[in-house]
Amino acid sequence: MKTNRKKSFSYLLFFLLLLVFLALFAFLGIRSFYRANYMPEPCTESADELSNPYIGFYHMYGYVLGSDSLSNLPAASDSDAKNRQGIVMLEVNLQNFSNEDLSDSALSQLDTILSAWQRHGSQVILRFLYDWDGKAMETEPQSLEQILRHMDQTAEVVNRYTDCVFLMQGIFVGNCGEMNNSHYMSDEDCTTLMHHLAEVTDPSVFLSVRTPVQRRKILDSSERPTKETAFDGSLSSRLGLFNDGMLGTANDTGTYGDTAASADTYRSAWVREDELSFQNELCNFVPNGGEVTLDNPLNDLAHAIQDLSRMHVSYLNSEHDPAVLDKWKAAAYKDKASVFNGLSGYDYIERHLGYRYVIQDTALDSSDFQIRLENVGFSVCYRKLDLQLTLVSSDGEVFSFPISSDSRFWIPGTTAELSISLPLARLAKGSYTVYFQMTDPVLQREILPANTFSHDTHGFSIGTLEISKLY
Repeated sequence: MKTNRKKSFSYLLFFLLLLVFLALFAFLGIRSFYRANYMPEPCTESADELSNPYIGFYHMYGYVLGSDSLSNLPAASDSDAKNRQGIVMLEVNLQNFSNEDLSDSALSQLDTILSAWQRHGSQVILRFLYDWDGKAMETEPQSLEQILRHMDQTAEVVNRYTDCVFLMQGIFVGNCGEMNNSHYMSDEDCTTLMHHLAEVTDPSVFLSVRTPVQRRKILDSSERPTKETAFDGSLSSRLGLFNDGMLGTANDTGTYGDTAASADTYRSAWVREDELSFQNELCNFVPNGGEVTLDNPLNDLAHAIQDLSRMHVSYLNSEHDPAVLDKWKAAAYKDKASVFNGLSGYDYIERHLGYRYVIQDTALDSSDFQIRLENVGFSVCYRKLDLQLTLVSSDGEVFSFPISSDSRFWIPGTTAELSISLPLARLAKGSYTVYFQMTDPVLQREILPANTFSHDTHGFSIGTLEISKLY
């Protein structure tokens, strides 16, 4: 009996050793049957202006619903204008219907406006209002219910254009729609209006209020989105800021206050430094933009770059304030270690509004392909991008591999580490050009990195892979 047990144990041990040997042989065999040599292209940073969506200096266009005709509509065939005006702001005036529902004709006009800009390929900042002349109290509806009804009606149209409407500013009220000098700026009314607007508009559309304290009051909290709650469709994850008094005075022309930040003072406007810290956290996850105003030391170039970066500004008015913009155009950016050295301050700011991705290096470690990419812009891309690595053989065979990474969390000043395992053992021997591509899946539009790589339909050429087979 003992002899049989010993034999059984010996057989078992033999088979286990055999399995280990076969597994090791297979592993070493696979490794020995090919050799891969990757030669990266130089990852040289570019100072060029990039035509990427959702960011940059915007142009403004105004429309009055119920007017006899619509002007300022773009021509879809005007490709040069499309490149210059990637992001636009549309102000839609509803004053002809202050105390009645929007007519079918007016809603058709709104559809025509958004359809034209959609065909044009622009991303839209949209603001509904009742006043352009600083007389909101005279032109606004006489009841809150009428404003809510206008939100219902316009949302039905806006929700058909979520591929081009990036964000909406305000809650329809105030002088120029800027949430001031209105009958409806009590905390209760602001909260009612914003919550209703969020309810009737598609969750993919971002919303914005004029000041940080307005956001805190509407949410009854100083909460900011976190990596766990960002982009979940909640009001907190959608509600950003628009600051049309940016860098104008110590309190950004009334945007900030004189109260120190604390858990008990969130319903008060905080001092500038505390509000900048608040935005530095908040606006990693929701958009921020507006217009600069009033030439003063706060918007001198060095200080402006510092604060625009802390506020994570994605977009600015291209026309206001001319005195500030001209000052930036006249000032040279100076940093001998930077590819931007010698550019005007305006050009430097333009190239850093929003996100700007620089590929720092690429490498192949065994079968793992790695890309290190830094965001050198002021903010993130608030839309998730599709990422893809493509290998094209010398005889034209194409092999594409999706890369898993959420670009919405590529925080400014940090480096994203992208990695994908490639099935090199299954590829034929020969030479392959390696391409990297980032695409906005909503716009079906490629996102350009700030590098000097050559480009074709597969993306940007980042290196060459040579595979040898050993027999």
